[in-house]
Amino acid sequence: MPVPLEDHVRQVLLENQRGAKLYAAVSEGWDRAIRKYPERDRWRRKSTFRAVVWEEMTDEVAVVVAADTGLKWLPHQDTVSIIAEDEVLFRLKHADIALATSSYPTEEAQAFDDHDRDLYGYQDLQRVRLCYVPDKFEGKLIWTGVAAHLRGMFLWNIELGEVGALAPIERLPLQEQGLDVTKIARLRRDREGGVEDNKDAG
Repeated sequence: MPVPLEDHVRQVLLENQRGAKLYAAVSEGWDRAIRKYPERDRWRRKSTFRAVVWEEMTDEVAVVVAADTGLKWLPHQDTVSIIAEDEVLFRLKHADIALATSSYPTEEAQAFDDHDRDLYGYQDLQRVRLCYVPDKFEGKLIWTGVAAHLRGMFLWNIELGEVGALAPIERLPLQEQGLDVTKIARLRRDREGGVEDNKDAG
């Protein structure tokens, strides 16, 4: 079972403009849920609205899957996943700002990030999550994209926008601090000299 590769998943999202279409589906699902339930702030359980949002988003994603011959719809238990090009499996999930998700701890859910194991009757699929992150008040989406993990450890993410997969933010290289080798040699010589002096003093 391969560990998810960012470059490969980017390529899969680029095909047929999948990244842009999935972003639009997630956004429309969210907006539709907001329009349907204007009094959601009165609900006592946050999980109620999250379940509604997931259903609306899943309906929109299903339209994308139906129009793309390279995508497959995979129902399993009480959820669904998407298989792209018989290579990458996407699972739609609500996430926090650290891109951590929560699931009822079934054996299947706990094994999702264990890439030494195959799931759902398929072999060698790269498994990732299609995540949506709302703000703290769950009034709007602040991030949509793909996240990969390995046994609970974050690996990488790809942010999605209207144009599809966005380019990763380039990080400035850390400036290497030059080592003063003459200073190191001098300190070593002084330290060794001190040891000899101590021996003579004893």
